[in-house]
Amino acid sequence: MIIDCHVHIVPDEIRKNRERFVTEKEKEVYLIYQDPKAKMVGAEEVLKVMDEQGVDKAVVFGLPWTSEELYSLNNDYVLDVANRYPERFIPFCCLDVEAKGVLKEIKRCISKGAKGVGELALYNSDFDDEKIILISEIATICKEADIPILLHTNEEVGHFYIGKSPMTLRGLYTLIKNNQDTKWILAHLGGGLPFFAFLKKEAKEVMKNCWFDTAAQPFLYEPSVYSAMINAIGEEKILFGSDFPLLQPKRYFKEFKETHLSDTSIKKILGANLANVISI
Repeated sequence: MIIDCHVHIVPDEIRKNRERFVTEKEKEVYLIYQDPKAKMVGAEEVLKVMDEQGVDKAVVFGLPWTSEELYSLNNDYVLDVANRYPERFIPFCCLDVEAKGVLKEIKRCISKGAKGVGELALYNSDFDDEKIILISEIATICKEADIPILLHTNEEVGHFYIGKSPMTLRGLYTLIKNNQDTKWILAHLGGGLPFFAFLKKEAKEVMKNCWFDTAAQPFLYEPSVYSAMINAIGEEKILFGSDFPLLQPKRYFKEFKETHLSDTSIKKILGANLANVISI
């Protein structure tokens, strides 16, 4: 079974009135989607691509909206399509971590069937003390509900791109260390954090409940990164995530063929590993 653990979907109302909703008040969303070339898609478009490219299920979520109107609208849409297509979609709850009513909204979505929280994104700041406190409150809820947090991360070095936040691995590591009993899915291969599992002390234990998705990997690393990841953290810790509509699943399938990984390893990455994180 192939499961894509990183797919963004947005309701028709927002997509058809994009300029009305994507404003500077929505600081995280505006950074990415002020560019009209940044695609937004709905559930039907995702299903079409899934059927064409052999994806069985997808974890779906909205965008990190700040206003209650918009995060509720997007989350309700995600929950609705998951109810309509329970064999295809796994719903997560998404919003800005600094939004008013964030904890209430997460509890509401969990009560309605959300299987995780995310993708949480801080595109404009590091995981400083204030943000760590905010996200730790979310992490406590997720620990109690036994559901994961999908968190945006990125590498600190290399080329700049829109959406590359000023996060540091020190800040990310501190957040994870303070919340080791929460399940974490760290997007974009964890910004390089898993390679510190080679350290002799502490780091591997701190990351015991961390998984790392492949979202945007073809834009970031050479295909050989998968072998390096497996050597560092283990093949059971890597999750296939496309970041659709940014990239289509077939782009990743092509890269997997270039990795020389075993069929067993690829099968785990493409879906089997996710069963250790959420109920499928």
